[in-house]
Amino acid sequence: MSLEQKQNLLVKEIIDKGFNIDNFQKFIDQRHDLEEWDYDELVDVIKKFQDQQNDYFQVLKCNRTIPNAISNLENLAATVVGYEKVQKGIFMSTYVYFKIETKPINWVVKRTYEEFIALKNMLNKHYNVPNIPNQRKSPVEFTYIKQLRHLQMFLNFILLDQEIRSLPVIQDFLSLDQFQPNQVIPYTTLSGDYGIRINKQISCFIKQSDYFLNNVTPLQKKAYKLVKQLMKHMQQQNQTLFQLSDVYKELFKESKAQNARLKDCYIIASHLFEQLSKIQTDNIKILNETIYAQQRFQFHQIIPLKDILNQREKHYNQVFDFSNKLKSKKEKLYQQGEVVKWDLDESYLDNFKLEQIKSTPQIAFQCMCKTDNSHLQVLKNQFGQINLRAYETIDYVIKYASTQFKDHLEKFAQLMTTSINQYQKLWTDTLENLAVS
Repeated sequence: MSLEQKQNLLVKEIIDKGFNIDNFQKFIDQRHDLEEWDYDELVDVIKKFQDQQNDYFQVLKCNRTIPNAISNLENLAATVVGYEKVQKGIFMSTYVYFKIETKPINWVVKRTYEEFIALKNMLNKHYNVPNIPNQRKSPVEFTYIKQLRHLQMFLNFILLDQEIRSLPVIQDFLSLDQFQPNQVIPYTTLSGDYGIRINKQISCFIKQSDYFLNNVTPLQKKAYKLVKQLMKHMQQQNQTLFQLSDVYKELFKESKAQNARLKDCYIIASHLFEQLSKIQTDNIKILNETIYAQQRFQFHQIIPLKDILNQREKHYNQVFDFSNKLKSKKEKLYQQGEVVKWDLDESYLDNFKLEQIKSTPQIAFQCMCKTDNSHLQVLKNQFGQINLRAYETIDYVIKYASTQFKDHLEKFAQLMTTSINQYQKLWTDTLENLAVS
């Protein structure tokens, strides 16, 4: 095959299809002399280059995270063991502090709800962590218990990520008596580098995830509200059972000695409804600690996923808009023909004559506007970082959510099995008591 035919092949497969010439030259390393390539070998290397470019991947350098005391600990877990109210002064509001124990390192600290939100906001600048809903002032103790469980799930979610738990701010939050909110957290990694990636597989995954999240978010919210409504109905039912028990106790007292069997039935009925109320109380606790807690946390896990998809779309639009403006600028510059205004990348002059660049728009467009091309590459890398981050985060959170939901559902089923056995024993005992009354 002649040299001209090889050049025509490169123009058709590399330049006309919009691939970067400089990247191709780097890909073939030092073999820049086309006379060294036979046709089949050239076709093969072009295909490999195109496949690589369609899967844009780079590793960029960043500051390194210095491991802390919990970076490599096994079975690391934080437990929010309780809360206490502290009155700061006569004219000041009551503060609620949540007590956190971190095992196996045995750290114990107290943090306010506002400090948890401050930590979440600091992490969200570089990482995607579950949302913490705004605090609602309430005198009801159940509100603090609900917050306690959510905060514990939040902590253990971030502690599973070695990159996040290795940050100095996490050690400070879990170990220091005084926590400094609103710290500026620089982006660092344990390896000192991070990846950027753009390919068709990630794009398809993001598109499917966006569709999934748009459809599942209202359903998750509905499930959360329905479980909450179920708990409310159970509490109302429990109150009715308790009242029935009291009424039958009063009937027992008022019946006096008129009828012994009737008195026995009243006291059996009172005991029955009292025990049913106790079992129902346990069932409410089981539901609250398993399905309700998980549904609430899972709903707030989804919110940051929508945020990262919005960030990704914003970065994509920046690349798309700048790329279109740059294309129009290059077309205008080429039509004007004033090479002195082209801001040429002189490295291309090593491989192409100036007249060849001026006469071939595809080559000219890659050589001109060197400064703008560099800025476009920066925007592309920023998009590649958020693109890969969105892919990894969504994939991780969905897998985590499915595992957690399965675990909570199993715990709920196991505890309810015990509850059913309690019901069965209660009905059996009631029948036996009635038989001998």
